[in-house]
Amino acid sequence: MYQEQRAASGLIIHPGAAGDCLLTLPLAAYMKRMLKLEHIDFMGRMDYIEFYPGRTCVDRVRSLESIQFHRFFEDDATFTLEDHDRLMLAFEGYEQIVSFLGHGHAHFEKNLVFAVNCTHAAEVMTFPLVPPADDGRHVCEFYQARFQREQGLEEPPLSPSQTVWPLGGDWAAGEDLLEQAEIRAGRPLVIIQPGSGAPEKCWHLQNFIELATALKSCRFRPVFLLGPVEQERFGPQDMKALSEWPLLSGLSLTSVLQVLTQAELYVGNDSGISHLAAAMARPTIALFGPAGNPARYRPLGSHVTVLQPAAESFEKPSAPESEKVIEAVLTRL
Repeated sequence: MYQEQRAASGLIIHPGAAGDCLLTLPLAAYMKRMLKLEHIDFMGRMDYIEFYPGRTCVDRVRSLESIQFHRFFEDDATFTLEDHDRLMLAFEGYEQIVSFLGHGHAHFEKNLVFAVNCTHAAEVMTFPLVPPADDGRHVCEFYQARFQREQGLEEPPLSPSQTVWPLGGDWAAGEDLLEQAEIRAGRPLVIIQPGSGAPEKCWHLQNFIELATALKSCRFRPVFLLGPVEQERFGPQDMKALSEWPLLSGLSLTSVLQVLTQAELYVGNDSGISHLAAAMARPTIALFGPAGNPARYRPLGSHVTVLQPAAESFEKPSAPESEKVIEAVLTRL
């Protein structure tokens, strides 16, 4: 049985995208609470996690690219570290390390444990990014339950309604970003994010435009938010259709967070931005495609509605499916 201990700090290593990292924050909070960690760090892609300190339970972020993780995939029988090797020194001070990188690899975990224990004794474990196919739990619950079992903890996993808290200056910064984009104040703002990392997750753009048209007629301010993926994926015809609407693009995740503080409602696909809006406890409507699994990956938050429109509406415009989503959105406003 687990004995109470005073651990100095913990580290989560995560190679995933923005939404995957956000879904790991409940685990970070659980680790910090149950092990009484003074600090918890998060190592990932900086453009996905840069805004965490001060706004989440994470105290410090580190770049995944700053560590030569490829070396841990070497054969453990021949893996060696020289004195003062940067790979060895990178994990000094961490009492608890959970890595979502390298799970299931024959050599990675052994080499990581060896490197960590060259400087101090620490608990090191690797977790799968994707739960087993026969595990129907949400990934947040799965991650915490896995940690609970391996640590012998008695207290059940946390069910947070919010994991991202904007800083005091974020609201003013959001107002400034809208003003710079010449998006006038007055009517309630609805942010529409029509993209996602995977094309099959994207509701057809014309359906989003139908939604924006309905919102405008009801005296709301629909504003489209585009990330770098959408800017590359959308063709000239798509961009021409979007040019008739207020448009925000080229924003960092920190700036997106600041804009979201101004939103009366957010509507988007199964994407990292949808997870961010939900994590901020903003009213969120997330559209999942036919292959999506909201039971496992739904955005976490206190004001989230998940819809799964018919499969054909992800391939082409669909007036009936647009009407269903419009009705659901207007019900929330």
